[in-house]
Amino acid sequence: MPDFIIVLIVVLCVAVIFCTLMFAFALYALKEGFGGRFDKNKYLKYFSAEDFNLNVLPVETADGKVVLRGNIYWRGELSKSAALVIFSHGMGPGQCAYTTEISRFCDSGFAVLAFDCAGSGLSDGKRLGGLEASTRALVAAAQFAASDERLKNFKTFYAGHSMGAYSSLCAAAFIKPCGAVAFAAPERPAAIVEHNAAQAAGRFVAKLLRPFVGAVLKLRFGRYGNMSASRAVCSSGVPAVIFHGDCDTVVPIGCSAYAAADCPNAERVLCSGKGHNPYNTFAAEKLLKELGGAVMSAEKTDPQKRDEYFASVDYRAVCEEDDSVMQAAVDFIKKCLK
Repeated sequence: MPDFIIVLIVVLCVAVIFCTLMFAFALYALKEGFGGRFDKNKYLKYFSAEDFNLNVLPVETADGKVVLRGNIYWRGELSKSAALVIFSHGMGPGQCAYTTEISRFCDSGFAVLAFDCAGSGLSDGKRLGGLEASTRALVAAAQFAASDERLKNFKTFYAGHSMGAYSSLCAAAFIKPCGAVAFAAPERPAAIVEHNAAQAAGRFVAKLLRPFVGAVLKLRFGRYGNMSASRAVCSSGVPAVIFHGDCDTVVPIGCSAYAAADCPNAERVLCSGKGHNPYNTFAAEKLLKELGGAVMSAEKTDPQKRDEYFASVDYRAVCEEDDSVMQAAVDFIKKCLK
């Protein structure tokens, strides 16, 4: 056998082995990040609609074969609401972690529709699977609103945080709202996986991993897989406002939709000194970080001290909103309505 044939075979074998290992690594990374359910943490308190005296109506729809559950929230008479905000939650137990923000939109005269995505909170599903599940859920929510007698006549806006911010921008490519509000939106899921993988495996390996993660997501989610949030909203022409904290370590600016969305219909607001929750006050972000650390170490903490700590937490302070940021989001919606 000629030497060049032997070299070619060796090169092909090495390439096959390398690709197999990288695909396996990509599957492992996705399983670690998105392979389970996201439900309420047993140590934390979550606000309900009753805590804010909101009207609430449970509703159901579906993402394929998965039942999605959520609520319609409003104040006064539902039919007199100025618009409908479809809210998309971040990674976690679902809309219950955002009742303060939902209440703010209701206080501003809007009705809010929120579904928990597959694998989260109220909804069915054994696993989240990826950020794309949020986009699918938001599209399903928009379809529900368009066919529901109580909601179909409202002008509709998307709003969300983190994973939900990503879906608020991406869903505009499928069903156009009147506008979209995004807090701390990632640009692509594969970029977030790369960012997290870099902390465990180093930047070089993480960069090599990224295209394989993108390929797996495309195979898993089809047209929703590894979408560019900025490209989706820019090409849709939908007015959008993207808020991002310059101290965000969960979604660094380098892999954010804020950095990439350079188009006339996307307004970008940099929240100086803010982290991953730019709609919160500085004090609330600090308390939230402390609370997150306590949750991470809860199982290793003395049970009595642990229970005393979580019982002493001022959850209203943890969820305190930055009025200037939230009002800017509300004003954006009102401007779009005009």
